Amino acid sequence: MRISILALCAALAACGSLEKKASLINVGDGKEQVQAALGTPDDRQMKGDSEAWQYCQTGAGFGYHDYRIVWFKAGKVTGLNSYKGTRPGTSCMYAIRPIVWEEAPHAIIEIRNR
Repeated sequence: MRISILALCAALAACGSLEKKASLINVGDGKEQVQAALGTPDDRQMKGDSEAWQYCQTGAGFGYHDYRIVWFKAGKVTGLNSYKGTRPGTSCMYAIRPIVWEEAPHAIIEIRNR
């Protein structure tokens, strides 16, 4: 009984951890900051000076895998997308989507303090 409660607590603690880590990423951050927050990407694709890093978490919730795409332009974060996948009994690596470059945010918006 005690072991099953500990296993349930560990499983619940893992829920949303990719989401929490991704919340540390901001537009304009460099690749080093992203890697410090999220680790090594599970998938990395490049096109010109644009780049997309994908991360996945198997069993992020009850019956789904959690995914994040971090978009870069000239080495700086321009955006972040998320999606969920459901393929029971598989690793999330098998359901990483191909990058659609037309969906990439292409500009960094600079915010200046006045």
